[in-house]
Amino acid sequence: MFHVYQKHSMNRSETYPVKSMQNYKDHQVDLSNCDSEPIHIIGRIQPHGFLLVIDATTQKIEQVSQNLQTFLEIAPDVILGKNLQELVTPEEYATLLDLLQPAQPVSPQLISWQGHPFFCFIHQSENKIILEGESYTASPDQEKLKYNNLLSGLNQRLSVLDNLQPAAEAVAEAYLTMLNYDRVEVIQFDPDWNSEVIAEARTARLNSYLGHHFPASDIPAQARDLLVKKHIRQIPNVHAKAVDIIPYYNPTTGAPTNIIQSELRNPSEIHLEYVKNMGVAATISFSILVKGKLWGLISCHNVAPIFITVWQRQIGDLIAKSFANIIQSMQEKRNVQQYNQFRRTEEMLIKQVNNYRDIRKGLFNPELNILQITESTGAALFLDNELTLFGNTPAYQEVEAIIEWLTEQNTDRIFCTRELTRSIHSASAYRKVASGLIALEISRYNKEYLMFFKPEIKETRIWAGNPEKPTLHQDNYLHPRLSFAKWEEVIKGKSLPWTLNEQEITQLLLKDVVAIRLRNQATQMETLNKELHVATETLQVKNKQLEDFAHIMSHNLRSPLVTIDGLHEFYTEEPNPENAAFAMERIKLVSINMAETIDDLNVILKTRLDQQIPVTKVLLAEVIEKEIQNLAAVIAQTQADIQLDLQVAAVMLPKIYVESILHNFISNALKYYSPNRTPIIVIRSWLEQNQVHISVIDNGLGMDLKKMGHKLFGLYKTFHWKENAKGLGLYLTKLQVDALGGSIKVVSEPGQGTTFTVSFPVVEVY
Repeated sequence: MFHVYQKHSMNRSETYPVKSMQNYKDHQVDLSNCDSEPIHIIGRIQPHGFLLVIDATTQKIEQVSQNLQTFLEIAPDVILGKNLQELVTPEEYATLLDLLQPAQPVSPQLISWQGHPFFCFIHQSENKIILEGESYTASPDQEKLKYNNLLSGLNQRLSVLDNLQPAAEAVAEAYLTMLNYDRVEVIQFDPDWNSEVIAEARTARLNSYLGHHFPASDIPAQARDLLVKKHIRQIPNVHAKAVDIIPYYNPTTGAPTNIIQSELRNPSEIHLEYVKNMGVAATISFSILVKGKLWGLISCHNVAPIFITVWQRQIGDLIAKSFANIIQSMQEKRNVQQYNQFRRTEEMLIKQVNNYRDIRKGLFNPELNILQITESTGAALFLDNELTLFGNTPAYQEVEAIIEWLTEQNTDRIFCTRELTRSIHSASAYRKVASGLIALEISRYNKEYLMFFKPEIKETRIWAGNPEKPTLHQDNYLHPRLSFAKWEEVIKGKSLPWTLNEQEITQLLLKDVVAIRLRNQATQMETLNKELHVATETLQVKNKQLEDFAHIMSHNLRSPLVTIDGLHEFYTEEPNPENAAFAMERIKLVSINMAETIDDLNVILKTRLDQQIPVTKVLLAEVIEKEIQNLAAVIAQTQADIQLDLQVAAVMLPKIYVESILHNFISNALKYYSPNRTPIIVIRSWLEQNQVHISVIDNGLGMDLKKMGHKLFGLYKTFHWKENAKGLGLYLTKLQVDALGGSIKVVSEPGQGTTFTVSFPVVEVY
């Protein structure tokens, strides 16, 4: 097919209309939409058969081809609207009913309609059954035997071939013999869907296209999709007058019926004109699918109209499938001898790396080096923030740019191309040394890669006519090109392909190199750990203690400072002697408490850090009173009621930790109070199961522990918005409780309040 019509000038692109297609009603195909022509709703069929559209539910015939009477001796207008059962004998209807039941009927089938035998092709299209009939042609046993022997002989021939070219030639010759066509082409698609004739068999009546290329626009995307779904496509006579499907619009749906998988659907008129321009009158094609993907086509042309029977088409389809299996087998085969040589070299390289105890020296030795495991001519390694180039490579800055592109744009662990400029446009500057690239990711985070380069090879591609030059006729409409004469193009920017052996051996090398690197790092780390083991343990203890002290100091001194700031604000609002005396008295108490906290910290810091933190008798009432004084401003502002129930009066613990824990619980209770009620904070202590328990209970905002419980003690985690909330207190409290060998428990309900309880093993009870 040819669906791309565009005339290029120096500075602009001119477009031209295309004549309205007779395949459609009220549908215009022009440059803006010809590459997406809706071939699935073509409303005409080829004349060598008939078509019925049957409602799957009611079995009423809703659409029919106008040539029905040629085959069934019944007028189309008579059959429309009738139930299928009314038009055939009971025996014929029973047979048809069995064929129509499966969701995916098998075609072709042999049926009888009004006593006439037909090959029947059935498929479902949404809620419609498309039934097509083609005149039955008997195939003599001698002819069937001939085709079977042809297929058997071809399979034997293919089974001993290990190269694509002779296999494709054998397939082309078999088709020419079986179909009695004038030209058979084995066509392969490239990654851009351009096609190349890789093998050909022909008579003298048609010229050769062997080695010629055809642009992707000749078989546009929707046509390629059809080739995947429908493997055989025949046009017995490109000059035959198409037959309309009536009515064009289905009376039930009001839209054309989708007949994309029809056996008889009329081809695109653009395609028909294209085929006529090639000088042929009949065509048939067989899809080549490898692992379910469209690999290529068997495309057959004949100078005169010719009809290929169902029997021949079936054999042709089997040949295409056999050839596809051979292609798959060849793709999976390797050059074992070459791979074994690469493998031995790779093993020697790894030994060399181990002997040198240096990855770069081992890989880039002049006598035995990394280039000897591939057909590449250059390599690069970026490792440990150092770039090493070896052989013929792009410049240092150009390789760095490749690494940046790989890091930012490529998502695969291995990137392989023979045309680097398709991915990196700036690569055209160094295509002579690096058109081909294999890049293996070591660490994307560190931008570490192992790369291999192949140089550009100049490739001459022969096209069947200029693929970019449509024809403008006197009718001012663009048409498919008239000339398919040899047209040469020099392809630049491509290297030799990377073989499967090269791709595998480079990945194996990378795996071994990474293993050596990890082993070296592990050895170094083990040595370092032995040297620093004792010092590390000591430093960890000291650092942990110093970190705790720093957090305690910054956290516990914040509240007294806030109280002082509040008292200052209290005085400045009403600066009289009475308020001044009150503020100064409170500031003095807070100052004394701050001094005691600082003294306690100094005592601890003066103690040897490799010893236990000092444990003293801590009077809980005194600690709580100190916190009440430090938090006086907040308590006054919220009018909080703080209640004590201390069944255990004192505990043997580090005083600074007890102060910090209670400070965090009490300050949180004040900070997250409910504005709907007076804050009540109850502080309890009791003895149970040989443990001292201290709890702080509030009636504040509470929390949803199902949502927040897993991150409650996380660093910088807050659960209600407050201006001064840091998300540090609970994290610090958990560290301190764990350090003391205790445990912490939380009970909370949104809108009800929260209870924090810490428990410590009993040392001494007062």
